[in-house]
Amino acid sequence: MKKILRHSPILVLLLAAFLFSGLSAKSQRATGRGIAPLAEIEMRIDTLSFNYSRDRVTFRGERHLAFRYDKDETVVELRMTPADRLPERPQLELLPSPDFDVLDTLTYIDSDNGGYFRTRLRFKSLSDTDFLSLTIDTRTAGEARTISVPLLPYTRTRAEIPTGNDDLYIGEEKRFEITTTHLNNLVLDGMWKTEGDLEYRLFEKGGTGYLAVIPGSAGAHELEVTLETKRPMLTATLETTFELDPITVSFLARGSRLIFLKMDQKEIIREKDDVNGVEVQIDSHRSLSINNTYRIEDREERGGHLVAELYTQRRLSNDRVLCILRPYANHRITDGYLFIKDGDKPEFITNINIAPDAEIQSIAILREGGEWVSTRTVKPGETLDLRLEGIGMLQARFHFEGLEILERDSITRTERSVHFRLRVPVDVKQRTIEIYNRDKKMGIALAVAEYQRPRPLDFVTVNYGEGQKTLSELDNTILYNHAVNDVIIDFDRDKIDRGDELYGRQWLEVEVRLKGPKNELLEMQQIPLIAVCPGSASPRSEFYGQKNCAMQAISINSILSQKTHSLDSWSKIEILIRHKTERYEGEGYSKRIDIVRQRFTTFDVELSLPAGLVIQRFGEANFEGLAGISLAMLAQLSFYDREAVQKQKPYKLGGGFLFINAFNLNPEVTDRDLGIVVLGSVYPTGADRKLSFPLYGGGGYFLNDAQFFLLLGLGIRLSF
Repeated sequence: MKKILRHSPILVLLLAAFLFSGLSAKSQRATGRGIAPLAEIEMRIDTLSFNYSRDRVTFRGERHLAFRYDKDETVVELRMTPADRLPERPQLELLPSPDFDVLDTLTYIDSDNGGYFRTRLRFKSLSDTDFLSLTIDTRTAGEARTISVPLLPYTRTRAEIPTGNDDLYIGEEKRFEITTTHLNNLVLDGMWKTEGDLEYRLFEKGGTGYLAVIPGSAGAHELEVTLETKRPMLTATLETTFELDPITVSFLARGSRLIFLKMDQKEIIREKDDVNGVEVQIDSHRSLSINNTYRIEDREERGGHLVAELYTQRRLSNDRVLCILRPYANHRITDGYLFIKDGDKPEFITNINIAPDAEIQSIAILREGGEWVSTRTVKPGETLDLRLEGIGMLQARFHFEGLEILERDSITRTERSVHFRLRVPVDVKQRTIEIYNRDKKMGIALAVAEYQRPRPLDFVTVNYGEGQKTLSELDNTILYNHAVNDVIIDFDRDKIDRGDELYGRQWLEVEVRLKGPKNELLEMQQIPLIAVCPGSASPRSEFYGQKNCAMQAISINSILSQKTHSLDSWSKIEILIRHKTERYEGEGYSKRIDIVRQRFTTFDVELSLPAGLVIQRFGEANFEGLAGISLAMLAQLSFYDREAVQKQKPYKLGGGFLFINAFNLNPEVTDRDLGIVVLGSVYPTGADRKLSFPLYGGGGYFLNDAQFFLLLGLGIRLSF
């Protein structure tokens, strides 16, 4: 016993460590490092603090920084701590977002525990904001990076539905107020649901939430209501949930003061000019006369507004009566009972929706990245939002011929407007999309228009003698050292539309200019309009048609009077291919290429006056000295830079005649001679130089002295 007591402190420590590890194992928060180059991201709300390393949860497969809020508009202090291992303090910029306002400038604060960046944010509507995140531009040691920190706002929402002691009556709608800490976070869609003999819906009106119940039978009833939330809540195990605990509502339903007769249809459409009425079945009652016309009014007292007439035809075997209902006015179940009167005397009550026949008055379309536009035109393969406005939208059941409805916006659906998210199939066959309300055409349709947007010019090919080349991949200047027999422009039509990426018919224009070696304009021609239609690989090829489409390649020589093969060296063929921007609302692509008729060498004759030549004759040990002014007539080859246009290299090679001392007037000079020479020359390059001072070097053979020699010296060059 003493041994156990002696070791009891150790046992207590081990037990505490075990319990602590067990508690830690239950937590599902992800712990660890922050997001590089940040070591920590912290959000402070009032007295609460949430940081990335401790309050990180996995939501929809992605790690989020979770923080709790109590108000939709919440002000938070944001702190971002850089990592210690960084060689220098990073530069941070918090990018703006429509979900929050930045109240303070992002500032670096020095502290004893290490510096951090600080600012304040005011979130605008946390309950209605999805995919909330912080986007931060960082720059560290010259390396730029953009990081995104997903945020998960959660709140503690509680709700109760007190029913009191009020009794309900069959067929009568009763509303119970929903008491909650976060009304904006509750999903109250207003849609009627059925559970047993009860019909109920959850809705919001005037800033208050309600549960509306219509009992279908007398007696005690229990209704279990599970409220859903827009923003998640965290459970004890740190898992997200969107449901509150079920609320059980109990009440007693009594028979109505007037007999309630239920119709087999809850909704009647009041069509224009319909004098025949609608066939309905109503509960049978011994007091309900056959072959009698009853008035249906909106109040029990005399002088009520006539909503409809009910003509009873015959009793059926299912304890119902077959009737003809002729509606004259609109009515909603939520507006209250309808009274079935024989004359002015109320006999029964009922309740149905009588809605006007739907009539579409306007259509608007919202495309991604755009705004609502009043149009009826849709395009194959696109996904769009469509809004119908008119009369009787709430009860209408619209569908669109050949289109897929991705989403119906039931929350914003009203009597005046309804929203849909639609996808138009790529291979939609119709030119017009009929809009139906149930099985009835609405008399208004959507028009299917083919795409007409400019595609990059990667579908255009050019062949100038080297095979087909993609236009968009060609250099702007092309040096070609052969005669250009022709330039062929063609189109890869199967490249225009690829899968779901559609561009439609391409409208182009081509402009051709021929220029001479001195850049003088020789000829200019234009093809003002070329229509290129997508090929058979396009899912829409059969709808484009081939009328007015260019099906053959275009030969440049076919539009020129001076042919390309007749151009001199260093002449230029300028080709400009561009979209007709007026067909694309000012948009389009263009590409210009210059095909230059290149040559590597050129031959010319030059007259030069060498002076001060150093001549070494073969077989003689000494130099003769500097020669006087001589005369040289040379035929020379010039060489061009192969990577530049008409740029000569600074050397030439040629041969000809050299008259030594031809202009030396000294009578004592006796060594005049005529030589045949091969010379290389180095001289300054320049455009159209007629006079230059080259350096000559080479050798030759004197005809008078019958002797070979080498020479080196300057000269004066005249070229023509």
